[in-house]
Amino acid sequence: MTCHHRLRTRLVLMLALCLAVPAAALRAEDLSNFVVAALGGIGGSPDAKPGRDYGNPTFQLDLARIVEPQALVGIHVGHLALDRKPFFGPLQNADMTYVNVGGEYRYQESYYESGIFIGIGGYRLGGKLLDGTSHNETAVGGTLGVTGEFKINRSFGVLIEISGHYVDFKDQKVFAMAHAGFSYHF
Repeated sequence: MTCHHRLRTRLVLMLALCLAVPAAALRAEDLSNFVVAALGGIGGSPDAKPGRDYGNPTFQLDLARIVEPQALVGIHVGHLALDRKPFFGPLQNADMTYVNVGGEYRYQESYYESGIFIGIGGYRLGGKLLDGTSHNETAVGGTLGVTGEFKINRSFGVLIEISGHYVDFKDQKVFAMAHAGFSYHF
């Protein structure tokens, strides 16, 4: 067999192999590694007496890194205003800020991605006592929740999140929040 004939045979075999590979495998890989989201919503605590109300306004910012095709590691930074009722437990004009670090696992559904996440973080509850003095309490807590992301295009999506938080505060320990907003993949 001549060198020219072997080269031509190899080229034909390589061409046949390329044609046999499915088109999806040849598609360019999604290059987005990060997700940032801005969310708004409502929340409250079932432990608050008085002040049990789930209609308190909340906002949250998310930054996540995609570490595997269905796994994310990220940070949630949020604020929950607990002043919809005159008192939240012993506090007036109460609010809670938090920072969580955690992981999320997502499942691809037919037209959206659903996910479950768990995290740990720091929480700060503040407000004024009845005598007018400021009161602040800081504690460690954890979060568990579910998400749903509806992609608009490759970069943008609508993100919905429902979360529960357990925090080692003196009076209120359980918080629940529901958020919705926009996400951006880059």
